[in-house]
Amino acid sequence: MTGVVTNGSQGAGTGPVPPSAVFSDRAGEEAPCRAGGGALEEPLGRVLRNLDTVTESQGGLGAGLEGARGASSDGAARAADGAVTTIGSGTAIGSGTADGSGMVEGSIAAEPSRREMILDAASALFAERGYDGASLRDISRRVGISHPGMLHHFSSKEVLLGAVIDRLEAHAQGLLDSADSIASSPETLIASLGGPWDPRKHSMALLATLSAEIVDPGHPGRFRIARLRLVHEHVLERVFDGLDERGHLVAGTSPKFLARSLFSLLLSLTVREHTVRELQKTSDADPIADVQEFVRLCCVTD
Repeated sequence: MTGVVTNGSQGAGTGPVPPSAVFSDRAGEEAPCRAGGGALEEPLGRVLRNLDTVTESQGGLGAGLEGARGASSDGAARAADGAVTTIGSGTAIGSGTADGSGMVEGSIAAEPSRREMILDAASALFAERGYDGASLRDISRRVGISHPGMLHHFSSKEVLLGAVIDRLEAHAQGLLDSADSIASSPETLIASLGGPWDPRKHSMALLATLSAEIVDPGHPGRFRIARLRLVHEHVLERVFDGLDERGHLVAGTSPKFLARSLFSLLLSLTVREHTVRELQKTSDADPIADVQEFVRLCCVTD
């Protein structure tokens, strides 16, 4: 999909739709409840459109994307703001999470809105139980509001899922913006793997659970979550390409293969951390050490 999508009819000149709406498989249905702040930046849009073109040519994930329209959720901007931080001598890397936990030290967190509280609860329950295992009533109970109060903000569970995925896309936007900085050295990549891609963090648990669920062809988030995985792989491929250009990759290694393998490892370790690890009384396994060792095996450090 390479054409421009507008908020109105084709050619109406009403402006571009935010990427989080363009890439939704249910965007037409979600539009009424996805108003508010923070469209994602255009670079993520370009990446996702390019990935759509690739998957369409492979007969894969590009179906059902025409006529999408709507606006991104107001939670997206909050997650994007926390997606990049500064470490060391000023190297910027992505470190926020999809639940907006990437706060700057010493800052005062604003009181979350009711909508944000619902998104926080939905993200937590979707990560714990999956989309099918968490009902709107479960989510409203966790927030402490009535079911009608929940429906005032989100008319259906599918609409709520769309807003949760908006946050994950905003998180990916922060990583995309930071890709060149992460690629500055193997040490910077190693450091970032303990931040935004930390298998112990909520954002990775949410992505891992939803990624497992979308093997069901009828899952309402199937296309967006599959595409989101491609974005993470694309970011890591850019990082490995940058390391290769600087002579930091072991000779003969493929950046594309390394990106797919590393992100698969991250998701696998996330599942392990929230299953096997929780059942063990003691464990010497460290998911961060595991992924950092992967990088050390394929990189030449100074």
